[in-house]
Amino acid sequence: MIGLIITLLVAVLAYLLLASLISPIVGIVAAILILLAGIPSGGFGFGSRFGGTRGTRGPRGTRA
Repeated sequence: MIGLIITLLVAVLAYLLLASLISPIVGIVAAILILLAGIPSGGFGFGSRFGGTRGTRGPRGTRA
């Protein structure tokens, strides 16, 4: 929960900074990229909170 709040705050800060310095479109793109990188996938298999992969096994059933 704390990670989500930090991610949202960083995305808002990046939007405000880039929208005021460069362009609102650049700020929106940066905020979306930060949100995609910062929020865990929620069980869809794109990654996990700790960066590991799920269900990948090596040739003999061991983790690769």
